[in-house]
Amino acid sequence: MRLSRSPFAIVLLIGGAALALSACSSERAPAAPAPDSKVSAAAAATDSPAAKAPATAAPVKASAPDLAAYVGKYPFDKVDGVAFGDHPLVKAGIAATVTDARVRTAITTTAGPSSPIEMIDGKVASWSCQQHKCGEHQWTIFVDPATGATDVCYVNDPAMTNDSRWFLAGGKEERRKGDCAAEKG
Repeated sequence: MRLSRSPFAIVLLIGGAALALSACSSERAPAAPAPDSKVSAAAAATDSPAAKAPATAAPVKASAPDLAAYVGKYPFDKVDGVAFGDHPLVKAGIAATVTDARVRTAITTTAGPSSPIEMIDGKVASWSCQQHKCGEHQWTIFVDPATGATDVCYVNDPAMTNDSRWFLAGGKEERRKGDCAAEKG
């Protein structure tokens, strides 16, 4: 992973290291296979054109906690009984923004180290990676708590360690220099 002088990158590096050294939470979902590995017949069905199209955003439940309440917590920590990844605004944002079904599956099911959630440029930002592969398989989710607009940075290839794939709220996808820990949306 490329080192950066950015305070965000330093916090992510320290947080990831601390989490890797600590005991894993029993509330985590089991690790899913990396998206580039062989997948089951059910997962292979997600390669259909309909599965690659962005999903329609679901309405946010009134009982969901404010996203700002997650700042300082880990993505698997629950606020009012809801983990960050299970929050309706986060789920709807990922479904609407990430047009690649394999990437959606990877970022929503792969367990691994995470850093504490931060507020960056007015967006709630959550960084995570695949255990034992943080340099080559990582992602950051940026959600605007007011609008639900979601940007996702994703890296899953040893050859991409200096490039990242970005899925932007406006429907655009682009490549940027840097990994997800070093770059901000």
